[in-house]
Formats: sequence, structure tokens, C-alpha cells
Amino acid sequence: MKRKLLAEDDKGGGPAKKPSLIDRCGYRRKVLFGRVRDRSNAAALVRIPDTMAEQELTQFILANEEAFQSRGRLTSLYADFSSQIHTNPEGYQANLAVWRKALANAARAGVVPAPGSVRNHLTIHSNPDLARALQHNDHGMPTCLSAIIRDAIRKGDFVPLKEWQTSRVPIYKSSWIPTVSGVVQWGIHKLLGPLNSTKLPEVNLVVVKNVEDAAEQLMKHYKASYTSPADRVLTRSAFSKRFSKPLGYKSSLSSEDLDVLLTHLTRDRNEVSFDNETIKFKLETEATPLPISQEDTILARLRDSVERVHAEMSVLQLRIESCQAAAKEAVEAKQMIRAKTALRSRKLTESALSHRAKIVLQLEETYEKLQEGQIQVETVEVMKAGAAALKILHNKVGGAEGVQGVVDSVKEQMDMTNEINNIINETATPADEGEIDEEFEALERAEREKLEQQEAHKTAGRLAELDETSTSFSQLTVDQNEDAAEKVKKRTLVPA
Repeated sequence: MKRKLLAEDDKGGGPAKKPSLIDRCGYRRKVLFGRVRDRSNAAALVRIPDTMAEQELTQFILANEEAFQSRGRLTSLYADFSSQIHTNPEGYQANLAVWRKALANAARAGVVPAPGSVRNHLTIHSNPDLARALQHNDHGMPTCLSAIIRDAIRKGDFVPLKEWQTSRVPIYKSSWIPTVSGVVQWGIHKLLGPLNSTKLPEVNLVVVKNVEDAAEQLMKHYKASYTSPADRVLTRSAFSKRFSKPLGYKSSLSSEDLDVLLTHLTRDRNEVSFDNETIKFKLETEATPLPISQEDTILARLRDSVERVHAEMSVLQLRIESCQAAAKEAVEAKQMIRAKTALRSRKLTESALSHRAKIVLQLEETYEKLQEGQIQVETVEVMKAGAAALKILHNKVGGAEGVQGVVDSVKEQMDMTNEINNIINETATPADEGEIDEEFEALERAEREKLEQQEAHKTAGRLAELDETSTSFSQLTVDQNEDAAEKVKKRTLVPA
């Protein structure tokens, strides 16, 4: 206390005075009303995201939809084109399709305004807030927004959330085809009113294309990351965290989006079963997903508990490091009390961390045992399925007795075939072996004579060549002798 007073003296304020009861009450009043004002400011700030969402939606559509980047087309899309339904039906349908695509893409990006600060990716809230969010600085609000929403509902591209959640018929059945009878069956006629009504329906709508795309991406990611039977059981919160990023969403799946997606995966794709707490994917060997069991719920809870304790341990570890750094800093500053306080805090945090480590060890051991049990169950189920398949195959062949009967029948037929061949061979006229030998000798004799003639012809040719060579050599010798005699004669006739 003395150090505190001296410190305040150093600031030039003199000895610190003990605050009176009035001062304390005034301070509390100030804090109280300050908090009230803060709440009012917070309430005022809550409205800001709505305004930003309104701007964000229009900016997103203008930046990402090609049709809205043309001045002439933009004017046409925001104008009243309802009269074109009779004068230019193709242009009318084209404008509706452009708006339908733009709204679906904006919903997927999470820029369509929703109640509070929620970001929905699979639903659109059709109400005046949507019209204001689509307001353009030059063209105002889209005049035909009501016609756009009504047409999307009638075509089945947008489905009222209530009908989506309560219907038990898969959307791919013919009863979901948007006909007049189908609309009556859904009860949508009450929502839309007369066909020529221009009032904007105030209803929460499911964007079917977004749901289908999300389900397809989710199942691809699940199958690629599946490693054990325990991976197919998740709590709702774990499901939302695990699949939000693969779906390309910046935030976790909202509760509304999660319900819509699970309904589609269960009713339309037959991939999962779920209740208020747990979600379970079906095995590849299962025709339909099994109901959620108590073991599934416990397994999912254990997984969440392990992850939560690990997160707490990370925070505690950071706190220990912070306390250690604070103690070191206090020692360097010669602030021993502060240093001891930091060390005590570090000790308490280390004790808490050790306690969490023991807890997580027990949880992980229990989780591993349950996971091992799940693997055993899956193995037994696969073996049962294999045994049933083998039984069906054995029944088709009639078992061992049936196979033996088939083998005996084949052998009997083969013996009968051999017997028939023998009978046919016996009835045929046998060939005379003597005639065959004589013909064979005649062929050999003819072949030998042919070879002898060819050899004689070759020998005669070689002899003729030798005779010709000998004659040429003899003539050359005679000519040489005559030339030599002539030269001798010429030398003898020359006078001395």
C-alpha cells in the first residue's frame, strides 16, 4: 500500500485519498449507465450487418453474373418485364432464368440477408428485406421479384422450407414434378395465391440446386476421408465443423442449412440417419442406414469431449508460457510480488493441464475401445453378408450333391460320345494298307529320279565349261609359237 501511495505521489497527485461512499456509488452509476449506453450502441451496430448485406448482395450479383454487367440487360432485368409473357415469351423466360441463377449463386456464397447475423447457403428468405437488398442505385428494386420467386417455386427450383422438411416423398419421385396437381398437393397454392398476383410471397425457400451440389461434395469428402467405422458417427456440431470447409463455406453450417441438408441426405439420397443430437452415415454393405443407437450417441459424444479437452489443453499451455514470460519480466524489473504471483498462476495452470491430460487419456482409451468394438461389429456384419452370399450361390448349384450330380452327368455324356464315335468308325470301310505302301514307294521313286536328273544336268554343264576353257588355252599356245617363229625368221633375213 505504501508503494502504491508513493507511486501516486510521483505522478504529482499527492497522497491518494480513499474514495468515499458517494464516489463509489457515482462510479458504479457511471459504469452501469455506461454499460447501458454500450448496449444501445451494440444494438445500433447490430443493424450494420443488415445494411452491409443489402449492399453485399447487389455488389455480388453485379460482379459475378455476366448478364448484369451489360447496361441494357441490367435495365431490362430491373424493369417490369411481365408484359413480355405474351409479347416475347422467350425473353420473359430468359429474364426469369437469369434472376433464378443469380439468387441461387448468391445464396451459395452466403450473401443473401437472413435473420440476425446468420449466413445461410441453402435457403433464401423471400420478404421485403430481400427486395431492399437487391436495390440498385440507378434502377431501384427489381420490379418483377414476385414473378421471379413464384416462377422458381412453380418450377420446383425453390421449395418452401416447410414443405421440404415435412414431405416424406423423395424429390426425385414424379410427384415432385411441378405440375398444377403437384402444387395443390404441396399446399403451395395457398402460399402463391392467384396466378396473376404480384404480391411477393413471404416464405423461407430451399434452393434445390444448392442442396444437391452440397450433398454431392459432402459425400465425396466423406468417402475420401473415411478410415474407420467411428468416422461415420458425428454430433451435429462436429458434422457442421467438419464439412463446412470442404463445401467452400466461410462459416459453419447454420442450423437451418444443416436440417435442410440432412433431410436431403436421408430422404432423397438414403445416405444417413440422424436424430436431434447424432448423425450416422451408412456402411457400403448396408442397403439403408441403420437407426441411431445408444452406442453411436456415446461414441460421438466421446469424440467431441476428446477434441474439447485437447482444445482446453492448448489454451492452458499458452497460459503457462504467458505466466512464465510474465514472471521472467517481473524478475528483470525487480517486481518480486508480481513475479511470485505469475509463478503461482503458472503452477495452478500446470496442475490444471496435468488434470486435463489424465482426463483426455481416459477418454481416448474409452474411445479407442468403442472404436475397436465398432470395427468388430463391421467385420462380423461383412462376414455375415459373405456367408449369406455364399449360401445363395451354393443353393443355385444345389450344394455338393448337386455338383456331384452335374459331374456324373457330364462324364456319362462324354462316355456316350466316345461310344458313338467307335460305332461310326467300325461301320466305315478300312483303307488297304498295301495300296498305300505302293503309292508311297512310287512317290519316293519319282522324287529320286527327279533329283538324279537335276544332278546329271548340273554335271554336264560343268564339263562343258571345262572343255571350253581347255580349247581356249590350246589356241593361245599355238598363236604364241607362231609369233616366236616369225620373229626368228625376220632376224635371219637381215644382211650382215
